[in-house]
Amino acid sequence: MQARWLVTVAVFLGAASWCHGQQSGEPARRTPAGYLLMPPTPVVRVSYPSVQPYWPQPGDIIVYDNSNKFFHAIFKIAHTAPPTHAAMVIARPDGTPALLELAGPKTMTAEVCIMDVEPRLRTYPGTVQVRRIRQPLSPEQSDDLARFADGQVGKRFALWRCILMATPFCPREGLRREWFGYTPTTRHRWFCSELVVAAGASAHLYEPTAHCANATVPRDLAVDERMDLSHLYYPPVSWTAKMPE
Repeated sequence: MQARWLVTVAVFLGAASWCHGQQSGEPARRTPAGYLLMPPTPVVRVSYPSVQPYWPQPGDIIVYDNSNKFFHAIFKIAHTAPPTHAAMVIARPDGTPALLELAGPKTMTAEVCIMDVEPRLRTYPGTVQVRRIRQPLSPEQSDDLARFADGQVGKRFALWRCILMATPFCPREGLRREWFGYTPTTRHRWFCSELVVAAGASAHLYEPTAHCANATVPRDLAVDERMDLSHLYYPPVSWTAKMPE
């Protein structure tokens, strides 16, 4: 009789704990969204790469490279280099992570969308790197980021402003950056890295005047050359769908 009573109490407490987690908006993440290949750690003169599960956090930056030679040539003309694409992790209302990204079957017809993280990374036809945020966003920052993301869904790719990046009128350099570089709060069309910086600014991660969204390319989000994000982010690390054997 006593044993049956104890089992009943345990079941009740377990159910109450589960319900609390659901009501508080805590995501029930049973499996990680892939794995991160961390830099080698020297141990007794031998370097061993470590693998960590990836739990996406709002504010994380994802950078991609599809190894397309044509795109690489265009980026070279624009005086930059891979990665060729970028996205940012946000939180859905239920707390589960998602990607804010400009995506589509073709670049020219790409639209802003909110996508599941792991399926998107797993099916991307190229290499993926993750730049994890050092300090988690506050609930207010995360809400502001999600609100911005919701307001951009369905907007199209800004083809002509991307072409501008490969011309002498590009706002990335000198006085052109000082006069014309800025971070919009919304636009009718976006290119990927511009969208990421504007999203980060909406969450008060970036200074709109110091981090000019319309003057940023994906490489600026991965390599701290023109725009130093090292105080906000860890260095980018490679992502893989499965635990390496």
